[in-house]
Amino acid sequence: MKKIQDAEQLATFVERHNLLDYMDSDLLTMASLHYFEKEEHLIQTGTISDYLYFLVEGTVMVYSYPSDTQNICIDYAKPATPLGEASSLWGLLPKSSVKAVSNCICVSIPLNTYRSQLQQDVRFLQNICQLLSYRLNSGINLANSLTEPVETRLAKFILTHHEDERFSFRLTTCASILNVSYRHLLRTITNFREANILEKKKNFYVIHDFEALGELAENLSSPVLKKHE
Repeated sequence: MKKIQDAEQLATFVERHNLLDYMDSDLLTMASLHYFEKEEHLIQTGTISDYLYFLVEGTVMVYSYPSDTQNICIDYAKPATPLGEASSLWGLLPKSSVKAVSNCICVSIPLNTYRSQLQQDVRFLQNICQLLSYRLNSGINLANSLTEPVETRLAKFILTHHEDERFSFRLTTCASILNVSYRHLLRTITNFREANILEKKKNFYVIHDFEALGELAENLSSPVLKKHE
């Protein structure tokens, strides 16, 4: 983690993501910018974070360790997501970790200085309650999705994250988010390619059959894919 001493850049990120609307407190006087390299932890299980973060650039993954050999991706976040609001804000030990899956920049509020102020900021608390409600429902969706076939999870993910009929998400990150091994993910993508659902290009996949992806996302057997099993 590196602190970025740049008040102008801080103001730009705050304005870009409308963070002033998130609270009644004067965010610009409270916060600073921090830079995290890929694979670096923002928050670790069992350690109270010194900061409340607003992710403003990059992507992070929220995950937990159900066993010594496996971790489960609970969520992943893109700008402008608050991080640390469920535990560290209240002085509680986090039950999950947050790791950068790309280089990231966060607007960071030191909790040792501003914890009490944030806990009394009504607008901030209203937004946090809304966020926690969303994450509670996301947890239910996660529990349900873990019982779905990998084909279904991958189809949903591709449909959500494609741009202009191209899917270019980093596959190692995709595997972590889908809670599946990288090898299993590659086998599934190979099946999609053989069924002419996807076509591999240099740095991305072209989507040829949205209808088949939709059927798979609904957990229906795709006739095209079935022929190639």
